[in-house]
Amino acid sequence: MEIYTLTDEKRRKILSKLKYNQIQTLSDFTMYKVKSEMITNNFIAASDWHLVDIQEDPFWRLRYTDNAPGKYVPKLKCYCGKTLRYQYVLESRNGKQLYLGKEHFMQHAGIPQKIANQIHERVNNIMIFRDEILVKYDQGKRFPLKEYRTLDRSRMIYEFGEDFRYKLRRFRDANLPLFHVDESRMMKKYRQVKEANYALYRVLNKEKIEDHHFLFRETLEEYIDNIGVGHFEDNARWLEVISSDGRLVEETIENILNNSTSMTREILEKDYIKPVNTRLANLSMYNDFKDRFVRILDKIKKDIYGKSEVDILLKKEEEKIVELNALQVQIYGKDAVQDYQDGKENRSVKEIADSISEIKKKYKKYKKIKNKYIHLINTYINFYPVLINRLNEISDKEIVLSNNVEDKYIETLGAYSKFPKLNEEEKKIVRYFMLRHKVNIPGEGIKQGYSLSAVSIGKFRKVESKDIQKLLLEYLILRVAIIEEIVGFKNKELQDKYVKAKNIISRDGKYKSNKIIESYNIELLVSLLISNNHSKYANITLNKEVELLKQKLDEIIKESGKRKIVRHVLNSLIEAYREKLSFDNDISNIVASIIRKGNKISYNISSLPQWEQDFIDFLYELNYYYYGSKLSKDRKNVNVKVLNINLMFLRFINTKMRLIIERINLSEQLREIYGSNLVEKIDMISKLSKMAKIKNKDMKAKEKCKSVLKISSKQLYNIMKVYRKCSNKKRSGGKLKRLEKGINMLEIRDSLKKEIIFFEKNKKGILELQDVFKSKRRN
Repeated sequence: MEIYTLTDEKRRKILSKLKYNQIQTLSDFTMYKVKSEMITNNFIAASDWHLVDIQEDPFWRLRYTDNAPGKYVPKLKCYCGKTLRYQYVLESRNGKQLYLGKEHFMQHAGIPQKIANQIHERVNNIMIFRDEILVKYDQGKRFPLKEYRTLDRSRMIYEFGEDFRYKLRRFRDANLPLFHVDESRMMKKYRQVKEANYALYRVLNKEKIEDHHFLFRETLEEYIDNIGVGHFEDNARWLEVISSDGRLVEETIENILNNSTSMTREILEKDYIKPVNTRLANLSMYNDFKDRFVRILDKIKKDIYGKSEVDILLKKEEEKIVELNALQVQIYGKDAVQDYQDGKENRSVKEIADSISEIKKKYKKYKKIKNKYIHLINTYINFYPVLINRLNEISDKEIVLSNNVEDKYIETLGAYSKFPKLNEEEKKIVRYFMLRHKVNIPGEGIKQGYSLSAVSIGKFRKVESKDIQKLLLEYLILRVAIIEEIVGFKNKELQDKYVKAKNIISRDGKYKSNKIIESYNIELLVSLLISNNHSKYANITLNKEVELLKQKLDEIIKESGKRKIVRHVLNSLIEAYREKLSFDNDISNIVASIIRKGNKISYNISSLPQWEQDFIDFLYELNYYYYGSKLSKDRKNVNVKVLNINLMFLRFINTKMRLIIERINLSEQLREIYGSNLVEKIDMISKLSKMAKIKNKDMKAKEKCKSVLKISSKQLYNIMKVYRKCSNKKRSGGKLKRLEKGINMLEIRDSLKKEIIFFEKNKKGILELQDVFKSKRRN
């Protein structure tokens, strides 16, 4: 046996290449050996002190390497304060402990120098264990993982004690080579397993089992690699029998494949070979492997042994019919018509193959029907369960026909022609529940899914078969009943929505019709309401109702101080009423839009200032007097034009009113901040970012900018510098905040800082108003 000894320098050099957990693992097991020998021998038992522990700092003098997480901090110290590689722990008879280095350990323990040197020499001798592992690691050797896995899979690892298994796991996790004694112990057990495995492999070779289609041999080889050395004779006998059966299955499937059509080969590959291989691949090597392997082998043997191509195809045909029937039940219900196998004897391969092809086509057809209708039906079930339940009852109900088929058909056709036009979804619903209907045609058995159109009376009379005429009548009666239910449901739902829309316009009945106010022209009324002491309407005596309405509006103006905005909004509303609207004639669409817009206003109104909330309430009341109160109780009698005007009012509140308020407020703020020279200032400030990008090229523009903004060249340079810095694409987040911070740090007058920052915060709105200011200035 080669003895490995390293100098401190060489040892540190190799240790510096190791990772943290490798160094820690090496230290843990080295010190375990040291403690086991030194403390057991108890060199100083005669003294008043006992050696109870020896500790090591595994990163001693490796503090400047990167293999320890975080900054290195010496862990061990002598009681004198000196940092240590090895620390000796002594304990007195009364339980007091001392933590000492080598020199103080010898002094304090009161042991002879010779014994102290012997103790330290033994520590160094034990370090040979560590040095051997370090040398092996430096030579490129690592943990014998392959051999360990073989022992683990075969469960032979459990023949070792718990302590040794723990040691192997730690060295495996650290990927360190083993000490020669430990390696020899593990490899001895590994060789026992491999010798047993080779003998079992010879059994497989003797039976000449090969994987041409199935993974029998591959699975059995994996099993051999995972079993222990016990029960060798039982395993050998089992493998001999099972290999013979596996070879027989391989030969059988090969014979069938060689003498079959392409359809049969496809079936064998998809339904026989692939499922077996999937089960074999997922088979656990433990927990009754033999029993489960035998079950897989016996099933495939039963499925194919002694079977002809006809047998394979007949079984497939039966499976496809079962699938088809199950699909039809999903679509049409539990009483769906069921397909059956042809009872003819001695059918040819071609006949059966053609039958399978037809069943597949039929299945594909019904699959499309399912995909087309089921999702829609499920959606309706979620939203309109009562309707779907009624339609199911109608579709399943037996229809009793009168004796006079033609007269009944004419009567039913007349009722059908009076129904309103259905949308595409509703047409699909009608078709689906007609497909679900079952009818009995004498002499032809049960038919279903008989999708018939409502033919004209002329075509009906040309039908010679009385049975088919009855069928046409039955399906027309069914169609009329289904459409009648859908239309009735729609009408009720639309009436409910219409009532909800009316409540939105009247604010749940908050406003009542007022004939006196309605008698005023709305333009005149608005003029009277917003008039002041200097208006031409100031001397007009108002009736009580108008006076109360004016007081309400005056209170809003007084609280807000927004007379100009109020006037502008009211005049804009009058203009909106005058506009020629492109009306929607579909009442259901208008009602849905009113509900949607009304909900949006209700959701957002609480976030508005109180004066705006009061003003919106006032506008609702004004609209109700002229248009809201004109909505009839029943939606059947509603004036579509009036309904559209009320929708227009809600759109005005949702969009135009807020825009008007924001624009006027912004306009007032601009005049306050920029003063009389606001057009030129806005124009120059808007060009600052462009000027910053072109740097010093446009000198004429810079001179004009300095003149309008009243700043020096240095100040302009510093402003553009801030713009350039904030336009850096790499720092796009928080651009406005950085610009504001940069401008506020500049040595320019506060008013200019305010002007620049306000412009950047409201750039979009200001640029939209810029043309208005320029136009007013020209006028």
